[in-house]
Amino acid sequence: MGNARPGGAGPADVEVVLARAQNAFDIDDRVMERLATALMGCTELASFRQRKGPPRRLSRRTLRHTFLLADGSTQLLWEIEHNTGPGGDEPVYEVYSDPDALAVAQHMIDARFGEPAPREMGAETEGWPARPPQQAMDLAPGHRQYTENHSAEHAWRVLRRAENPDAPGEELRSRLGSAVGHDIAYITGRHTRIGTGRVAGWTLYEHAFLLATGEEISLWEVEHTMTPDGRPMCEVYADETAACDSADLRLEAL
Repeated sequence: MGNARPGGAGPADVEVVLARAQNAFDIDDRVMERLATALMGCTELASFRQRKGPPRRLSRRTLRHTFLLADGSTQLLWEIEHNTGPGGDEPVYEVYSDPDALAVAQHMIDARFGEPAPREMGAETEGWPARPPQQAMDLAPGHRQYTENHSAEHAWRVLRRAENPDAPGEELRSRLGSAVGHDIAYITGRHTRIGTGRVAGWTLYEHAFLLATGEEISLWEVEHTMTPDGRPMCEVYADETAACDSADLRLEAL
């Protein structure tokens, strides 16, 4: 298989796509096993966004890779290429097999562009799992749309990427091991341009989990760029108020 050319359609090499991704270890083991049998693949541009600045040119493009497997089935893998990280114009690659995780990642990356202008947004392909507007995500208790797909593993991945020392401990981790469903919702966020000219801010997501007992537990994830060098950072809390208070304090201290 040939290599995927970032930004355009063409053949995709699963080994190359995974090798350049900074988060390939997050891909589910079952998906990795399926991808190991890939015979060929094709790539198409799913969406694109750019901004000329200031303070610098930013771009984000999302590619959809479709791989044909040895058993005749196909496996989708989305790849985000962007330069919104602290490395400047050096491109960063991320891969996702789960549409919900992809939508969360894309929303976080696009937040670094600041306030969107219509001319900066590329047309999105039909069927693209775009993040719905905030009001559409405000679900009443008991009316969540739980995804029954490796929910315990999703909880483990959320907790693993937490960098705050007061993240939920082993007791909550153990309880989430029995999760049979999960739902991701955008809650709120704040972004502003700081003295250096770059956009800094935070976005809050609720990861709700349905346990085998019928109990519901939520993790509150703050994705932010309020680090000294603008490096993206993830913090996870067991309480929504604690998550928002921590994020606001960081932003007000910049």
